[in-house]
Amino acid sequence: MRASLGLEDFEQIRRLLNKHAGLWFTAEVRPAIERRLRDRLVALGINSFTEYRRRLEEGDLVEIGEAVEVCTVNETYAFRGARQLRTFRDVLLPRLAPTSPHRQGRGLVVWSAGCASGEEAYTLGAIVLASGLFDPSRIRIFGTDISRRCIAAARRGIYSASSFRDDASLPYEHYFIRQVDGTRSVVEELRNICHFRQANLLEPSAFGFIDVVFCRNVLIHMDEASRRKVVQSFYDRLSPGGYLILGHSESLLKEQTDFVPEELPDDLIYRKPNVGEALSDRASFAARDRGSKP
Repeated sequence: MRASLGLEDFEQIRRLLNKHAGLWFTAEVRPAIERRLRDRLVALGINSFTEYRRRLEEGDLVEIGEAVEVCTVNETYAFRGARQLRTFRDVLLPRLAPTSPHRQGRGLVVWSAGCASGEEAYTLGAIVLASGLFDPSRIRIFGTDISRRCIAAARRGIYSASSFRDDASLPYEHYFIRQVDGTRSVVEELRNICHFRQANLLEPSAFGFIDVVFCRNVLIHMDEASRRKVVQSFYDRLSPGGYLILGHSESLLKEQTDFVPEELPDDLIYRKPNVGEALSDRASFAARDRGSKP
């Protein structure tokens, strides 16, 4: 008889995974969590979810990491979210170019937070290289994910045809060389600017200040307290004048944050104010947003 994940065990396991990674699973996904964790019971030779839960409660960090690994969703593909990528290419990169007066010849640092298997980080790197606005030796694209397996795949940089399902990838195909088996391999020029490592967004990042953070469809899987903590960490890590780009289903408009929302033709983005800049812009935006509602 197969083990069944009862409500009490589900709630305790959910609490442990939330504490470790900020993830929050509603009761409706209990059957899916049961299916995903059942393989861990088999691997460990454990007969019940109660026994498995006790192992997690005893502080087995390795197994907690494995549980997070199997319970997270890592679906992604290259050049996903064309409107946001156009905003990055056509608006943000010119603003951040070293020729801009306030940039004073600086390079560019971009963070793909929750990068899954790396397609987003390589996408951003390809767009930056193709822009010709930055010296390649001064471009850094960081990709982080809580999943070790995803980071290993990102470092390999070899993807199936399904990762290039969007026509937006066509102008950048020369950065992803087609192999005889139909897969695509990231070219060395692009690999050289993209760096990957496993990281938990609830823990401090080790790299320095960032110019742009992409964190799309990650916060929706977190509880409110974890979202606030992660958003604040993004704010702290961004350089003054830096930008945060979230998924289309994610918004900070109702959150207490120092980010200044900026409406653009294709997207709503969030900017960290420059040094000395008043925060009144955010209050004005919020008031305008409230006034537009019936």
